[in-house]
Amino acid sequence: MKHWQETKRILDRLAELTAAGQGAAIACVIRISGSAYRRPGARFLIAADGSTLGGISGGCLEEDVRQTGLGVIETGECRMLHYETGNDDEAMWGLGLGCDGTVDIFVVSAARLGYPKVLNQLRKMLDGNSPFAVITIIGNTSSANGAEFDNRIVVLKTGPDQPKCTGIDEEFLALVRVAAKNGVSHTIEAKGMCAFVELFEPPPYLVICGASDDAIPMVRSAADAGFRVVVLDHRPAYLVSERFPTAWQLIETLPGDDAEIPSTADTFVVLKTHNLTRDKEWARRFLATPVPYLGLLGPQARCEEIVQEATEHDRKRIFGPVGLDLGAEGPEQVGLSVVSELLAVRSGRSPNHLKNRDAPIHDPA
Repeated sequence: MKHWQETKRILDRLAELTAAGQGAAIACVIRISGSAYRRPGARFLIAADGSTLGGISGGCLEEDVRQTGLGVIETGECRMLHYETGNDDEAMWGLGLGCDGTVDIFVVSAARLGYPKVLNQLRKMLDGNSPFAVITIIGNTSSANGAEFDNRIVVLKTGPDQPKCTGIDEEFLALVRVAAKNGVSHTIEAKGMCAFVELFEPPPYLVICGASDDAIPMVRSAADAGFRVVVLDHRPAYLVSERFPTAWQLIETLPGDDAEIPSTADTFVVLKTHNLTRDKEWARRFLATPVPYLGLLGPQARCEEIVQEATEHDRKRIFGPVGLDLGAEGPEQVGLSVVSELLAVRSGRSPNHLKNRDAPIHDPA
């Protein structure tokens, strides 16, 4: 879920570096096996001045990848890195890894021929609301040297009108589209090429009704988790970017207005206007849409009053009082408990201690 917005932030920063005439490299996780902190598609930007953005591990690989990235900026050659994170031989890596898995990371110069144009196209796609795939040719299956191949990157729309991709075999593209339908970013090998097929699904919206001070940490936590956060309020003085710098959109509106507000099956809503009548009006509006989650701030009695006319079907979508039972106190902790509940609901998980989980932490990649 973080994939979309994290990639957008990295490409926005890359655009700033390019405008300033500074070189950069991008590292991307393209394959994992066993336990790994990040999933395929996680990116790490390395600027020529040594600064970085993003991440491809829990912190154990970044410095080594940063040094590799600086070399890639200087030479312009791609590099494929392979890490055995369960290897206890610190003399071999000097990293002290211990996640018990393997990670393959592809590092490429952002100035490589054809990359600036495609990365700019990718950046524009991330401003939209349509799913798409990115194909990165990462090697020839007949070559053992990751630097000896014609590396290309292609943005592929996944809708019904899929344009022809110049320079890539149509039979190979057909295999890519089949891989994309599987719903998981992964590498494929076919037609003498190895490619990373990366899927971009628009992240869910979180609509927060009420822009009072206690909304600030909730917006921040939700945006950090990957939600596109939309804040609604009728008070323009509260709807300023200085208060909500990570919000996707700030909308000045009341429940009865005809403002265009996300209300899809992948939109989550939290009501916190601190006004009972207004919360009731917002509840009626959103319960008439397919949103799967309506969170209500406040004690049980107040929540029941807000939705007393809700049907049995609607009550399955209503979470009030909102948030997980974490013993939260204060806006920051409440915000974390709400965002934690959102993540659990969206993933279909019942919140529990990971030490009690028998299955792998992540679904298979």
